[in-house]
Amino acid sequence: MKNLIGRSLLAVMLVLGVAGCTSQKQIIQKEDLGFTAPGDLKNEALIVFYREGGSKADIPRVWVEDRIVGALMPNQFAQTWSCPRRVTVHIKNGSNVARHSIVAPKGEILYLEVFKQRNGSFGIRKTEGMDKDIISRSNAMNRYKPYCGSEYIELNADTLFAFNKSTLSPKGEKTVNALAEKIKTDYFNIKKIRIEGHTDRIGTHEYNDRLSEARARTVANRLQAINPGVRIEARGMGERYPVKKGCKGETATPELIECLAPNRRVSIEIIGIQNDAQ
Repeated sequence: MKNLIGRSLLAVMLVLGVAGCTSQKQIIQKEDLGFTAPGDLKNEALIVFYREGGSKADIPRVWVEDRIVGALMPNQFAQTWSCPRRVTVHIKNGSNVARHSIVAPKGEILYLEVFKQRNGSFGIRKTEGMDKDIISRSNAMNRYKPYCGSEYIELNADTLFAFNKSTLSPKGEKTVNALAEKIKTDYFNIKKIRIEGHTDRIGTHEYNDRLSEARARTVANRLQAINPGVRIEARGMGERYPVKKGCKGETATPELIECLAPNRRVSIEIIGIQNDAQ
């Protein structure tokens, strides 16, 4: 499929992964993983969770959305397919549950190391691969295989709008117009487009709900104007699904605004692609 966003648009896209440093590990290809479910890594993403070392007394169980991927003994991995979109990962250890938000990249293997944090919960961090000399597959095999006829994009709201505004900036207009033209050119038959606006936690819940919905509708109206025959849904999610945590403070200082920037975003999911330009 042609790239949905050209190089100029890629510069303003914010495709967020998980926090953590990228470690220098040996990259393992899909065929090395021994994963028996069908898949060609064309429209899907393969997410590989692995654990290096650790205690057998603490066995983290990995869930993606509402399905379990597997339980990780020390030096084991488990994997699952996902459609390209933002998904919620839950790492459970007894009654302790850690929640993480990640983007599953289309046509790629996403390696996530599961590690125990100082507070006793398990975190995840993105890496380039895993050491196959010490990693064995979890006894639990997740065979979930979705049908993926979709594209997922996240745009940085600070690129599209001024702070606390829902009117597109000049740069935002160029960004959304370029996206609308790409949709018109590259997709010949899609079911619908779902647009969600997200804010940071600054301000009241009610205000953030209104702002996020207004921003989503602004983007939807611009896409609709260039693609009048496409069904588009727009909704505001407010501050409910942050991707950046740990920012300190409540007052809208420049430091807090900058720290919370990843949470201010507009997600666009193009659903039900039946035939596309390759």
